[in-house]
Amino acid sequence: MSTYERNANRLTVFLLMCMVGLAIFGTMQLSGPIPIHFNAAGQANRWGSPSTLLVLALVGVIAVGLLWVIRNTPPELMHFPGPRSLDNVVRQRLNFDHLLATLRVIVAALFFVMIGQILWVGMYHKKSIFLWPSFLFIILIFSCILVGLVRAYRLSSDH
Repeated sequence: MSTYERNANRLTVFLLMCMVGLAIFGTMQLSGPIPIHFNAAGQANRWGSPSTLLVLALVGVIAVGLLWVIRNTPPELMHFPGPRSLDNVVRQRLNFDHLLATLRVIVAALFFVMIGQILWVGMYHKKSIFLWPSFLFIILIFSCILVGLVRAYRLSSDH
């Protein structure tokens, strides 16, 4: 495991712990219905129990957990550009591991921000959330995947 991946894993675990802590805090502090869904304008359009925050945290942990499970895919089952030489397999595997480590951080941060925004709207009785974090995370996820793909093709041509 590379230093990059170890540091990304530490950050991911930290974000997951903060996310779960925030969900527990919100569940204990909020009463009555809280906004749990927002329309395209960022306005609340569905309400639910404060315990929904715990469900959202569980979904976040499961999503990140799946990315950790995917990391254990054996190279024999992976399809990547270039020859299946030992050197290329090692380079492509490292690229794949870095891509997944980055995605884990982004997904953990995404769920942390979602829970934080729901908590903010519920505690301060706001009518809407900020939309820019949603767009930021969509851009980050697609950019991360694009960079991983470009690197995979570049690595396949570096002999």
